[in-house]
Amino acid sequence: MRKSKRILLAITVILLATSIFTFVVWQPSMIRRVPYPAPEPAFHSWKEILSNPQPITIRTYSTGIMQTTLSAIMNLEHEEAQDIEDASIEIPVNVGIIQHQEFGAYLIDAGLDKAYVHNQHGTIRGLMVESYLGKGSQEPNTHVAAILDQESIRLEGVFLTHLHQDHTAGIVDLPKDIPYVAGKNERYVNYRFFMQSDHLAGIDELQEIDFAEAIDLPPLGKGIDVIGDGSLWAISSSGHSAGHVIFLINGIDEQVLFTGDACNDHYQFETGIGPGYYSSDLEGGQEALERIILFKERHPEVKLVYGHDLITY
Repeated sequence: MRKSKRILLAITVILLATSIFTFVVWQPSMIRRVPYPAPEPAFHSWKEILSNPQPITIRTYSTGIMQTTLSAIMNLEHEEAQDIEDASIEIPVNVGIIQHQEFGAYLIDAGLDKAYVHNQHGTIRGLMVESYLGKGSQEPNTHVAAILDQESIRLEGVFLTHLHQDHTAGIVDLPKDIPYVAGKNERYVNYRFFMQSDHLAGIDELQEIDFAEAIDLPPLGKGIDVIGDGSLWAISSSGHSAGHVIFLINGIDEQVLFTGDACNDHYQFETGIGPGYYSSDLEGGQEALERIILFKERHPEVKLVYGHDLITY
């Protein structure tokens, strides 16, 4: 009899814990995910790709400033960082607006939403926000929706390097009836009561790029031809986050690698010191950075645009 009661109590505790987890963690983070319909690649090597530029351009904008620490974005345990002291820093939060002559305008990342003009955490709320998140600031009408409106740009879709909150916040100001695309296995952190943002609220589904069947593009890694004409390439760069993606814009006027947080800024590129404690996999993040550095050595004509730096290289 006692054994039966203990079993029943254990089952009750498990069910209660499962219910709490579902209510607090799973439900607000849940969004339907579907495969991104990747077309057949037009080219199969960097030599072919870069020899066949297309009518596509990218312009980079800062949507605001985040205050954080150096150790959050740079691994100060790295052997090359022994003389670098941790410090509070301010970094821009960048987005890229892509214009394709035939297929229209796309966005890489969404940056900060307009709420940061008045609130240092935007629309994010919860018990962990003050102690965990960096503080943001923004000048009026510098969020990406305002930029699109000022330039009369009709957006066709949004490609996300990853789903960290400083890259998804601006979605709250964007249309919801367009495709939103991220790398497969990329986590969307949205915990009710603890750290809730609802940045993806109103979006029916998130399209996921699966690199399992992608072509090898050394030294960067697996890549897909996003549009199918060789103009825009998504390359797997897991490390800073599980599904992090970098993008190669293969334009006639310039060819650009948009690094996201795989390489936060030019200082990180110069030192070769990988991402810091905001990253889920320090070793993977270091490897992704080293692949970017090697790619730049082999293809110096390609400009680097970083996730958190207005300097380009």
